[in-house]
Amino acid sequence: MENLPSSNHLNIAAGIHLLTFGKWLIPLGNFILPILLWMIHSKKSSFIDTHGKQAINFQLSITLYTVILAFIGGGVIIGSMISGGPTLWEHMDGNDFPFAQDLGTFSTIVASGIIAGTIIFALAVVDLFCTVKAAIRAHEGEIYRYPLTINFLREDTAQEDYKNI
Repeated sequence: MENLPSSNHLNIAAGIHLLTFGKWLIPLGNFILPILLWMIHSKKSSFIDTHGKQAINFQLSITLYTVILAFIGGGVIIGSMISGGPTLWEHMDGNDFPFAQDLGTFSTIVASGIIAGTIIFALAVVDLFCTVKAAIRAHEGEIYRYPLTINFLREDTAQEDYKNI
């Protein structure tokens, strides 16, 4: 088994995970910032390379899940509004509650918004919790496998040494 990575490599690996919070500072910061740090240091250590791929795969997966949920939720809402037909649109003149004639459409819109929004919020909480946990594990010299992750970037077979740390 390979020796534990140096202190510098542990810090870089933890930094890759923490840089995914860059999405709160710049658009696509959860991809751009960790990819930059990973690309600069990935050849120095298989430990850094593994953590970089894990962080990027997780961010891609969470983003994909969020976009899919937003499209499904938005599609149901728009479909419900369209299926309300001309009577729904006639009532949207501002004088009446537009869904007075058909509360089923209104409940579908509200329910799909609440369900999709709640799942998206849950994904954000999972993202926060798992990213912090991964950074801590990286700093301790361990590999962290994110849940719900699609492996877009595959790990090399030479990195098998770290699988069971």
